[in-house]
Amino acid sequence: MSQPAAPELQLRRAEQADCPALATLAHSAHSHPWSETQYQQSLEDGHQCWLLNYAGGVVACCVLSALFNEVEILDIAVSPGWRRRGLAETLLTYLITELPRDTRRLLLEVRASNLAALSLYRKLGFSRDGLRKNYYPTENGGREDAVLMSLALDDIES
Repeated sequence: MSQPAAPELQLRRAEQADCPALATLAHSAHSHPWSETQYQQSLEDGHQCWLLNYAGGVVACCVLSALFNEVEILDIAVSPGWRRRGLAETLLTYLITELPRDTRRLLLEVRASNLAALSLYRKLGFSRDGLRKNYYPTENGGREDAVLMSLALDDIES
């Protein structure tokens, strides 16, 4: 397995014992983070959760759910202190190459205000499929749209 972005980073599949650290990461990275219980349930449901460790601490993660020939990104988080170093791009690029060979599309939804993520997804070849109006809660009690995106993988060799 390649070591993304820096030799000190280690990529591996998450286990139940990682759920407290994943929840801590989510609380630092998201306005409405997943809880430890949500990460536990996700692993129990058979979702793949990948994490990047640095010096024993989780600095990034990505949760994937496969259904038939599609895979959905359920959660991606990068620690604020590790942003703008290419971790999300490296992590996603690697995970795309590791998807099952019969995967035809990679799906995700992202907050309309998350311009950095939207830019990254466009750079990786994702296209905008639609909009879910008032989908995400905001910190001030309002609602924010979700942008639906997908990456066609028919022509990508695994």
